[in-house]
Amino acid sequence: MPPTDSDALLSDMAESSDQFQVVPSVDTDFQGLEQNALVEEESGSIEVEDSEEQQSKPSHPIVMVLFRMIKFIMLPFCKVFFAPAAQKTFVKTTVLIVTISWIVVTSLIAYIMFYNQYVPPITNVQPIWFHYKPLQGPKAIVDIHTMPLRHEQVYDVSIQLHVPTSDTNFDIGNFMIDVNLNAQNGSTILHSSRPGILRYQSQAQRIMRVFAKALPLLVGLTEESQVITIKLVDDFMELKPRAVDSVSIAISDPRIQIYDAKLMILANLKGLRYYMYFHSILTALAFIFTFASIEFIFATIAWKGFGEKIWHKLSKFLLDNERPVSEVAINDDHSSESDQKFEDIAEQEEEEEEVSLSGGSLSVKSD
Repeated sequence: MPPTDSDALLSDMAESSDQFQVVPSVDTDFQGLEQNALVEEESGSIEVEDSEEQQSKPSHPIVMVLFRMIKFIMLPFCKVFFAPAAQKTFVKTTVLIVTISWIVVTSLIAYIMFYNQYVPPITNVQPIWFHYKPLQGPKAIVDIHTMPLRHEQVYDVSIQLHVPTSDTNFDIGNFMIDVNLNAQNGSTILHSSRPGILRYQSQAQRIMRVFAKALPLLVGLTEESQVITIKLVDDFMELKPRAVDSVSIAISDPRIQIYDAKLMILANLKGLRYYMYFHSILTALAFIFTFASIEFIFATIAWKGFGEKIWHKLSKFLLDNERPVSEVAINDDHSSESDQKFEDIAEQEEEEEEVSLSGGSLSVKSD
């Protein structure tokens, strides 16, 4: 059969279809993008909801109660403390407390130094080591330069002898003790001689005392002895040109028996030194108050003279430094706000361009 017109039309259509390619529809792609965006928004909303649920979970009741109690207690203090007037008051109070503490401490140190310089040690006790020679009484030299006497201070010089209550000592009776106060060059500043004797005890009294102390005597808790204190010098005042360097002691009778001996130099305090030593608390308070008053007067004069001006200059300097910092902070805030506005406007313009482009593509597709 000869080809008909319909066959020719079909062959032309087949050739034309071979020359063109199949292009996917733009509508389907736009729908896919919209679906992906919806899925992402749903997932983001789910994550936000999860985080909000986690944040919205209430804390433990005990923790909340403690937090509220701490807030209720500390809030008034914070309001008062961080107020400008309170900060100024705090600074002034701190300066005042530091100043008063400094005055009190320095007054106490000044009184301690004055006490050590003005009041001498009340006692100066040195051991005596006697030298015995045949047909001579015991002699000794005591060096006192390690604890020198205070100039223009009155002293009493005494000797303390610890002797056994033996028949020999009782038979001696009175004996003489000579003392010499020597200068550093060996010259004698003062010479004194005083008698000494054991306290009398009859034979019967001594026997009764032994029976009464039989057990302590056997154990060794006590002994048959006496302590004799003999004052040799009264009211001796040392002068600075002739300072005492050593003391020479001699006993007249060589038969005397001695356990041990001590040289005692006792300060005879009078006047202010007497009150400072025997009434130390009252005098200490009086002197500390006096020193503190003097320091406070001088501190007030110094404050009125130049301290107040320095304080005002320092306050002005701090205020001048605070103002630029605050201005810079305000400028930074304004610049950040303007930058944020420009960013918002740029984002809006980009969104409008995207919307316009998407509208143009849709119109092309529809054509």
